[in-house]
Amino acid sequence: MNKKEITWAPLIPLIGGQALGAEKAFGKPPEAIYSFGGFESNDSHYVNYQQNTLGRDIPYVLLDSENPSIKQVDVVTGTPPCAALSQLNTGTTTESKGPGCAKNEFMYMVFENGIDVLGAKVVIVENAPALFTNKGRPVANKLYEICKERGFSLTLFKTSTRFHGVPQGRDRCFAIGWKSESSPVMNYYNRDRKDFAEYLQEIPENALHQDIIINKNVPDEPYYNFIKTKTNRDVREIMIEEGVKTTLNYVNKKGWMKEANEWFHKTGNEKGIKYSDHAMMKYADGKGVWDGSVHVFGEYMNAVIGRNMVDTMHPTEERSLTIREALHMMGFPEDFELLDGLKKMNHIAQNCPVPTSRDMHLEISKFLTGELDMSESTYLRQNNLKQLMEHDKNGVDTTPNLAEFFA
Repeated sequence: MNKKEITWAPLIPLIGGQALGAEKAFGKPPEAIYSFGGFESNDSHYVNYQQNTLGRDIPYVLLDSENPSIKQVDVVTGTPPCAALSQLNTGTTTESKGPGCAKNEFMYMVFENGIDVLGAKVVIVENAPALFTNKGRPVANKLYEICKERGFSLTLFKTSTRFHGVPQGRDRCFAIGWKSESSPVMNYYNRDRKDFAEYLQEIPENALHQDIIINKNVPDEPYYNFIKTKTNRDVREIMIEEGVKTTLNYVNKKGWMKEANEWFHKTGNEKGIKYSDHAMMKYADGKGVWDGSVHVFGEYMNAVIGRNMVDTMHPTEERSLTIREALHMMGFPEDFELLDGLKKMNHIAQNCPVPTSRDMHLEISKFLTGELDMSESTYLRQNNLKQLMEHDKNGVDTTPNLAEFFA
């Protein structure tokens, strides 16, 4: 197959990072935008970008609607909800968290519909890094069984966005089903990248959403101001020097909690009093606290999730990130619009960075054009963080045994 002949479509695109990455890799827009009922709000940003910003006549089709219009494609790329396996999920029951959670069904639906309904030769979904671990093994094994029943092989590819040209430590796992007896061997990535501050400097001052500051209260955070007053230095500079990422942890590490508490009382800082009283009580009991203090990042930012978007201090300006900067950290184009602004801010976090997705789809393109070597397993695990590969014990090794060889 020639690369120009490859057709593709997203299934549950959400805000669209994975789909935009696929478009970069394949060099062409999708044939259609597919999803299921209930995801319309999350999908609206990507649909708006394709139909209105870019002015493309690309249909948005819900597969569970009556008589949906279907086009067969070579690749289906999905971003189903990952909350079930996310470490940030606070659920306490198997129904709300873990491999048995109902939200995992959407991963299975993307694989099943991608192959059975849309006729894809490759199906890819992005999910939490736990999918690569023993915690997520029941889910991964279910994906493998779906593939096996259809004559497909499966790859789990673990990576982080910091290896794909963007200074964001976002560890994720991609599950890829291949129409092949065995899984291809994907290439590993470690692209050059700018640091956090340099990367944000790429954004033009007049870029869309650059004027929408996510959290205007970040400079008033109590621990940040205590450190600033006590040291008379740039708080970000001294925290980066000592490798500490939150102001609460910095104060605690330096043994300054009691002094900070006294300073809050002296200056009448009610929030500081409340936070430090609570922290001191918890620490005295040998317990931890939920850390909502200012986050500071040097070389690269932690994952762009809701908490980090709200609490992160800009690397060179005394403010939080803007909506545009959060989108830029996900690799989105400058003209991409977040509908409803701050009200839908968390949709940015429910996302796959565009450059990470691009590299995954570049590998898919190479598979379809016959450029990848093939492994001897139907169930392959590749870890881009360590550049290690292993054949999963549940996968069938396709290497012939001696009896088969001489038969």
